[in-house]
Amino acid sequence: MAKKSFAVIGLGQFGRSIVEELVDNGTDVIAIDSDEECVKKMSSILSTVFVADSTDETALKELGIKDVDAAIVAFGSNKEASVLTTVVLRELGVKQIVVRADDDYYIPILKKLGATEVISPQKAAGVALANRLGNIDYRDFYKLDDKYSVISILINPAFVPETLMQLNPKNKHGVSIVLITRNGKSFVPGGNDSLFPDDTCFVVGTMKEIRSFREAVNGKKGK
Repeated sequence: MAKKSFAVIGLGQFGRSIVEELVDNGTDVIAIDSDEECVKKMSSILSTVFVADSTDETALKELGIKDVDAAIVAFGSNKEASVLTTVVLRELGVKQIVVRADDDYYIPILKKLGATEVISPQKAAGVALANRLGNIDYRDFYKLDDKYSVISILINPAFVPETLMQLNPKNKHGVSIVLITRNGKSFVPGGNDSLFPDDTCFVVGTMKEIRSFREAVNGKKGK
């Protein structure tokens, strides 16, 4: 199977983190930014990184952006450039265009202009922070889509150990426990594995379902 290729446009902190993960995953990456300093910082891990104006169709074409499997527009502060870049990528025929939007107002606009997916990392970070601060036993919060999330929950020290079969989280609460971390080691649990006090378990479900499970094992509001 041929390696997938990606273009990452915008090399701020968000864009750099995407490039680093894509490189670690062994994919082909072309990265660009209009700021020479950002490009220099990225050149230590990627040779195909260039100074370029993402709104310049000719420049993107010369860099081979039109041939990538997907392009990620990773900057969100310059709304006009984000919109124009999306249009240019569509005109080049890029099939998958993922665009960062820091303002929800622009999400439907970007989709109409050719974005196949629009993400709001700042909003997601805010939602995650609010959930962690509002629930003392939540450790990590990942919103998968408009309905489902993954939350890691620190199990109350007073919890009486039970096997997952006894807890029956899927039938009783609608959630799935996909990972347990205990004493610094993680494992994917089976029905005969037990949940112990001070474990951290990663739970998948809707917020309502996860709250129901959390209250069953830790008491209301994590107390």
